[in-house]
Amino acid sequence: MFDAASCQELAIAYKDLAQSSDHSAERAILLKNIARSFAGLANQLDRLAALTRDEAQRARGGLSETRSAS
Repeated sequence: MFDAASCQELAIAYKDLAQSSDHSAERAILLKNIARSFAGLANQLDRLAALTRDEAQRARGGLSETRSAS
């Protein structure tokens, strides 16, 4: 399973590959697109992790409020 950090590392690696002069223009475009895809996935995974943390905090807060009301 991928995490945000590994996707960001892959994005950087593919971007670096795309900037190498050893590739055709078509290959460079494909490598750049892959880099953007990994960067986008890293962003989405970061957002998911933040949402998961927020939901867990709200759930814990809701549980403590329920217990204190009893």
